[in-house]
Amino acid sequence: MSFCEVELIILQKYFFREWLWTFLATAIVLLIVMLGVSFGELLHDIAGGRIPSGLLGTLIVLQMPGVLGTILPLSAFIAVIWGLGRIYRDQEMAVMRASGFSSRLLLRPLYRLLVPVSAFLLLTGLVLAPLAASVTQQRLEDAFRNAAEWGLQTGKFHVLRGGDLILYVESVGTDGRTLEHVFIQQRDQDREQVWAAESGYYWLDPETGTRFLTLENGRITEGGQQSLDFGIMRISRHDLRLPEPEERARSDALEARPTTEILFSGEPDEATEIQWRLAPAFAVLVLGLLAIPLGHSAPREGRGGRAVLGILAYIVYANGLYMCRNWMAKGDFPTIPGLWWIHLLVLLIAFIWLRHQGRTAGKG
Repeated sequence: MSFCEVELIILQKYFFREWLWTFLATAIVLLIVMLGVSFGELLHDIAGGRIPSGLLGTLIVLQMPGVLGTILPLSAFIAVIWGLGRIYRDQEMAVMRASGFSSRLLLRPLYRLLVPVSAFLLLTGLVLAPLAASVTQQRLEDAFRNAAEWGLQTGKFHVLRGGDLILYVESVGTDGRTLEHVFIQQRDQDREQVWAAESGYYWLDPETGTRFLTLENGRITEGGQQSLDFGIMRISRHDLRLPEPEERARSDALEARPTTEILFSGEPDEATEIQWRLAPAFAVLVLGLLAIPLGHSAPREGRGGRAVLGILAYIVYANGLYMCRNWMAKGDFPTIPGLWWIHLLVLLIAFIWLRHQGRTAGKG
C-alpha cells in the first residue's frame, strides 16, 4: 500500500469519526425533544380519558421505535452537513484537495455511517415498530378492563373530555374491574345527564375496539341546561360508551399488523403502510448523499446558511412523503410509484448536484 493510499484511508477515517460523533450528539438531543413531545401528548390523552395513566412509562418506551424512525434520518443529515461545514470553515478541505482528496472519496466514510443506520431503521420499521404497536394495543385493551391500572382513584372526581364527562367511583373491587357506587355527569351540547349506579365494570368490544362502561342497578336523570324538562329513568343495566377517537383506532390497528401479513396484500392502505415502514431506511441514504453538496461552503462562508438550506430541503422532502402518503391512503394516488418517486427524485438531484460540484472543484 502506497503512502498516498494510507493518507486517503486516514482522511476517510477522520471524516467517519467527525460524522459519527456529531450524529450521536444530534440523535440524543432530538430524542430528548421527541420524548418530551410524546410525553406531552400522552398526558393530554390521559387527561381526556383515552389512555390509562398507569401505562404512561410503558407507552413512552413502546413509542421509541417510531421516534427513532423519525429522528435518525434527520440526525444523519444534520451530522454530515454540520461536520462538512466545520471542515470547510477551518480550511481543512482546501488542504485535503491539494493532496488529491476529492468529494467522491467522501462516499466511503459516508456509507460506513449510513448503511448500518439504514439497516437498523429497516429492522425497526418492518419488525420492531409493528411489534411495539401491537404490544401497545394489547396493553391498552388489558388496562381498560382493569380500573386500577386505568388510573381510577376511589373517592375522587375524574374530569374527562374537557369537563364534558365527570366520573366518580366510591370503591373498586378486589378484581380491579368491578366498580361500586358509580356517579357520572355527562354534557352533550345543551343536554345534561347524571348517572348513578350501584355497580359497574369496563369492557372492550373485540370487533370495533370501542370501550364501554356497563352500569347496573341505577338511574339516569336527564334535562336541558336552560330548560325545566327533566326526566328520571331507572335502569337494571346500561352500556355507556367511553370516548375513543375512531380514526386513531383504525390507524393503530393497521400499524400493529405484522409486516408479513400485509406485505403482499395489494390493498391500497396496506401497500401505503409497507412503503411508509420502508421510508426511513431509504430516506437516511438519500439525505446522507444530499448532505454532501449541501455541506460544501466557501472559505469564509459560515455554516448557518448551509444549515438553513439543509433544513428547508429536509422539510420539502419530508412533507412530500407525508402528502403522498395521505393521497395514497385516500386512494387519490396510485401505490405504484407510491412514495418511491419522491426518493428517486431527491436521489437524482443529489447525484447531479454532487457531480456538478466535483467538476467545479476539479476546474478550480
